[in-house]
Amino acid sequence: MSHGVVPPGFCPTFERYGIQLRRLQADDLERVRQWRNDPKIASQMLDQTYITAPMQQAWFERLQRSDSACYYVAWFRQQPIGVASLTAIDWQAGSAEPGMYIYPDEFRSNLLPFCVAFALNDMAFEALGLSRLYGKIFTSNPASIRFHTACGYQQLGEAEGTLIRYQLLPECYRPARDQISRFIRY
Repeated sequence: MSHGVVPPGFCPTFERYGIQLRRLQADDLERVRQWRNDPKIASQMLDQTYITAPMQQAWFERLQRSDSACYYVAWFRQQPIGVASLTAIDWQAGSAEPGMYIYPDEFRSNLLPFCVAFALNDMAFEALGLSRLYGKIFTSNPASIRFHTACGYQQLGEAEGTLIRYQLLPECYRPARDQISRFIRY
């Protein structure tokens, strides 16, 4: 896709590395809201506001009209395990801010977070034609910093308060992904 062209729609599903990303649907909202409000997830979010059911519904309705954000439920072996998103999509610049979280504890400290991130990044770069991803990570979250560095992200400047900005370019991402993905057997 050439830059500056808004696609007719986001991928309804995208599957790689044993992960299926399914576009967020209305019947996912309560599960996703419960996950997002859990302190183990909310504490790592930039916005840590408790989300009520009406707030979630209003957000979902806005999301349906957006061409700059898309949310997916990540599935592994027919089980929903987390959320992956692309926000702040700038089609002219070819950039977006990815986000994700894995909810069940048994999937948080193994290769599955890499599988979800790789599926999301592949979709962003290959299916949507984006050329740059940006991330913001709390300085107090060394596990996330290590994870993003392992995925090929590069730090942009010094920390700004409690946040560090990172960027991911395809030429940095692919070698990092290939180094880790050779261990994925899903």
